[in-house]
Amino acid sequence: MRCDRHHKQIRAMARGEIIGAAKLRQHARRCLRCQAEMSRERRIQRELQSLRSEIPVPNGLMDRILESVDTIDRTPFIARRQRSKVAALCGLGIALALGLSSLPARRRSAQAS
Repeated sequence: MRCDRHHKQIRAMARGEIIGAAKLRQHARRCLRCQAEMSRERRIQRELQSLRSEIPVPNGLMDRILESVDTIDRTPFIARRQRSKVAALCGLGIALALGLSSLPARRRSAQAS
């Protein structure tokens, strides 16, 4: 399940507005990213509730804030993380290949001694 597609539903579940599909609820229980999103939403809700008594909040302000957060492009960060994983796996593969290719040479030199 792609978490990016379900941000609005996850946030609505955290606010208690919707129950969500069983598959989405099950995913949210296991996915650390979705749990963090729900936790962040609950924290925002608590902060807004505490401010409500102090400062009057215009209608729709919270929705505008969340929409502006959604417009942030996270693609470069995700791509960088994926590239670093690929580079690490390539390095591991090369080290493993070099290690395996040096085994016969070590055995020959041990037998010659």
